[in-house]
Amino acid sequence: MRRDLARTLRGAWSRRGTLLPLLLLTTVVVAGVVAVLGFSESAGTSGALAVPLLVVALVAVPATGSELARARRGEIALARLRGLDGGALFVLMALEPLVVLVLGGLLGGGLGLVVAHVTARAWLSDPGPLVGADALVAALLVVLVALGALMVGMTAALREPLADQVTTTARPRRTSVAAAFAQVLVVVGAAVAVYRSSVGPDPRTGAATGRPDLVVLAGPALLGLAAGAAALWVLRALARVWVRRRGHRAGLAGFLAARRLDRVAGAAGSVRVLVAAAVVAGVALTAATQVERWTDQTARLVAGAPLRIDLETDAEGALALTRRLDPDGTDLMAAVLVPGEGSVAARRAFLDLARFDAVLGDFYDDTAAAAVGSVVDELVAEQTAASGPVEGEELVATVRGVSRRLKGRMRPQVVATLRAADGASRQVRLRLEIDLDGGSDTVAVPVDCAAGCTPVALTLQRLPGDSALPWTLDSLVLGGSDLLERGWSPAAETRGDRPGGPVPVAGGLLALTSSTPLVAVPTPDTSSVPVLATRTATWEGAPVLDSPGGADLAADVVARTPGLPLVQGDGVLADLPRAVQGSPPTVPLAQVMVLARADAPAAVLDAVLEETGGELRSLEDVRAAVSDDTGAAQARVYLLMAGFSLLVALLVLSTAVARERPAWLRDMAALRVVGLDVRRLRGAGRLEVAGLCVVSVVAAVLGSAAAVLWLLGDLTLVEVPTHAVPLRTSVDPWPVLGLGAGVAVAVALVVGRGRRPSRERSRPAILREEAQR
Repeated sequence: MRRDLARTLRGAWSRRGTLLPLLLLTTVVVAGVVAVLGFSESAGTSGALAVPLLVVALVAVPATGSELARARRGEIALARLRGLDGGALFVLMALEPLVVLVLGGLLGGGLGLVVAHVTARAWLSDPGPLVGADALVAALLVVLVALGALMVGMTAALREPLADQVTTTARPRRTSVAAAFAQVLVVVGAAVAVYRSSVGPDPRTGAATGRPDLVVLAGPALLGLAAGAAALWVLRALARVWVRRRGHRAGLAGFLAARRLDRVAGAAGSVRVLVAAAVVAGVALTAATQVERWTDQTARLVAGAPLRIDLETDAEGALALTRRLDPDGTDLMAAVLVPGEGSVAARRAFLDLARFDAVLGDFYDDTAAAAVGSVVDELVAEQTAASGPVEGEELVATVRGVSRRLKGRMRPQVVATLRAADGASRQVRLRLEIDLDGGSDTVAVPVDCAAGCTPVALTLQRLPGDSALPWTLDSLVLGGSDLLERGWSPAAETRGDRPGGPVPVAGGLLALTSSTPLVAVPTPDTSSVPVLATRTATWEGAPVLDSPGGADLAADVVARTPGLPLVQGDGVLADLPRAVQGSPPTVPLAQVMVLARADAPAAVLDAVLEETGGELRSLEDVRAAVSDDTGAAQARVYLLMAGFSLLVALLVLSTAVARERPAWLRDMAALRVVGLDVRRLRGAGRLEVAGLCVVSVVAAVLGSAAAVLWLLGDLTLVEVPTHAVPLRTSVDPWPVLGLGAGVAVAVALVVGRGRRPSRERSRPAILREEAQR
């Protein structure tokens, strides 16, 4: 046993040049799978994102096995001459690859865990523990499957006739039935993936619950393999037609290139794997770009501004705070979000839109709420003396009688209920007395309304035993503003001889004959409140806006947009000062906040935090939270997996070109024997490389565009929240064209270097030297 192991290791070392590509290929595949699974374990995302890499590897490994078997044809022939055949021969040929696969699995597993750890720390705000047990088990399975795929690739060489195995030059063979079946299976798989994506998620596959459909996930790789195979078939057909119809009349270089392209060998076949990896990379790069853009746009809608401070106060308190700390309206803006349930219209956001341009500016550009800035002027309420909080330190009331009286005292009392900037309600009582002649009386009392107060109710009453004659409240002045100009109405309905409250008259409020207090409330604004609505907002009847306090206000939909600040893709937006006029206290469900521009002075922000004890959140904080909540990092993991797929494809292409070069040099030497110079051979090589570049780029670009259009939207790379603006995928030309350029460069460098003729190594004498061996 020890002797067999030593012999195997010596054989592997002697063929290290042949086995090194297999080692690198195994390391890359295992590292990619372990990295994806390790990240999914840390982030709680799907590990199925490694499926495209496995599909590419399942095609690449048998091709490598076939190349390895060709390199060991002489050893296989010798073993068969010694009587080894069947299972014994397979075991002999599998020992060296198994050692290489195990070593590659160990290296790839360690590298994958390192990549998973680094990416989790870089892309997650709060990564979970990384144990790696599942990833290492998957690495073992990858090694075993790779060994099976490798032996499948070696099967054709192991079973070929002995006479072919002892020859120095491999003969071109027709496509086997198994290879043809595999190609048909790839096309069918791609068609099934496109169909599954077009009909939507299947509950039996788990796709309906947010888990990705494995068939759809494998779709880009299958579509790329089909596109690559189709491109090579077209290339061969065109070359065959060119040779038959044009022949040497098109030039000797063109004739030689067409003949070689007609007999597509290892390098051209490996281009199919490169096209598949490029299609996966094109989809991944497009997905990463568009998911990153969607995450940023969603974060802007969620945050509302570059800086956000959540408060524990009501809407009017936030309004008063921002106007006191930022009287010029250039840095702060009050906002309220009511995430109502039951209907889209119940989700409403309120902003102090008079400050929109100064505080937010172009913050919502390139988002679904970009149109808000163009219509904000139609939503802003006109501020007058009869609206909004009033600042003052003294409340002055004036009353008078409606006529003279003969006897009795008249001692009216006015109780003003005011709501302070912090949301607290307070009552101010003014005691007056009207003389017998009914003349006016004025009283002033101090009030603490320096930060602003909003009148919410007025109570007119008289003391027991006083005259029952009516009297009027002529004025109620706070801070130079007469509060009676706001308009007042009885708080209750009049029933029989019981008045519902004081009666508005030309001179003020009339207190009718009544022994009970008479209460007046601000007259509600019956005009419609202009609002912006998302396209999903509907009403059964006329549009209605629920105020921050829950009062129903008639609404006028000015415009509809795909998204709005704070409510995102579902809801309505209105001006906060206009909506709080006469509104009840803010509902407990509401989220009250102060929005600030990115360059707001630190002193202003510190003042807000000190007064409110709120928490400052930047746009970056919100973006990180959105990314974690929606699993947007999966798009980056998918791009990472695509990078590993490209490495696999480049390894396969480089290995095929290196394996093919000795035979290609022999062909060049044979052509030089008949008199062709190196210059013409170099021209033929350039034309061959150009043909492979053209078909590779066309297949990669078309395949990537088709995969983005047909498959990207159903890859479930991000979990879109219920009320968020949907992620809409489309073909982005720059990633696709960039991948096409990368494919062209890879083919030109790798294949071009392998097709570069060397005067020394392609001299005719090498044919004689090989024949004498």
